[in-house]
Amino acid sequence: MSKILKALINASERAACIARSCTESSGDTLLVAEKGETDANIRFERDFKTIADVLAQECAKVEIASYLPELAEYVRGEECNEINGVTIAIQESQEETANLLSSLIPMPTANRMAKSVHSEINTICLDLPEMLTLDTDNLGVWIDPIDATAEFIAGVRGEANASHGLPCVTVLIGAYLRSSGEPVVGVINQPFYNGGKGRIIWGVNYEGVKKCYVGDREVDFGHNTILISGAEKPDIVEKIKNSGFEVISVPGAGHKLLKVALGEAAGYIVSKGTTFRWDTCGPHAILNARGGGLISYTTHKPIIYNDDSGLEPKEYCNSEGIIAYADNDTLQKILNTLS
Repeated sequence: MSKILKALINASERAACIARSCTESSGDTLLVAEKGETDANIRFERDFKTIADVLAQECAKVEIASYLPELAEYVRGEECNEINGVTIAIQESQEETANLLSSLIPMPTANRMAKSVHSEINTICLDLPEMLTLDTDNLGVWIDPIDATAEFIAGVRGEANASHGLPCVTVLIGAYLRSSGEPVVGVINQPFYNGGKGRIIWGVNYEGVKKCYVGDREVDFGHNTILISGAEKPDIVEKIKNSGFEVISVPGAGHKLLKVALGEAAGYIVSKGTTFRWDTCGPHAILNARGGGLISYTTHKPIIYNDDSGLEPKEYCNSEGIIAYADNDTLQKILNTLS
């Protein structure tokens, strides 16, 4: 288990390093491409990805495969590996990777991003569950390389509003059982936390073992806040408010799920199909490890992640919405409110 968790942690940090490399100079251009109809999130009139999204995902896949080669064909993510007609792949050397990227972006940016691809990463992995055994023959992995891409773009460009932008960006990686779809290992990396120093939290929920790491902070589950997106239905918002919850809208699905996992919010409600498996797999495992969970808004059944491979991206949508919750008491209050 510790080897699996370390692989996911290191993969998340590799993606985080690539995201941070885009902010080291304001003079270069961050390549942004509009997603096609089958890839786009229906919540947005126009949905985008950046070269950093694509490169971060490819690097995370390579990082996981370097630790666990048997998992290489079972790692999936949000992005396809093509942007503006160029297929992004990690090359043998930093120079070769920079040359590939420079066909899309200025060479100074390409060099910085390539350096983040090929440099050593140093993650401190504390309290790993050494004695727990998890068979990789039954594992699959979902990756969201840079969640809250719109906030990432605005932050890199210096156009984000206060409390928005780069602090809302997360890297989300989750492992699930291919046999059942149950999420068992989750990692959330917040690359721009604390002025770019970043932080990583993780959780394991497998065969009765629940273990998580949230750093050197006390977690308070006494909050009475429900998080929503800015596009939530007004009647649902009113129901939640009338039940005594404080309702707050903040950006980024991963950012909101992180806040629930850290005890900074009691829950997160999405009534529409605007989140995807890659958004929720990792956070779901962490929430389970903390005594909470994540279920369908419509059916109230736990979300599962062992969908068939090769489907169009929109087929991996959590189409019935989600309810993420910090504990069972909160869940029951939410369900009573919405019934």
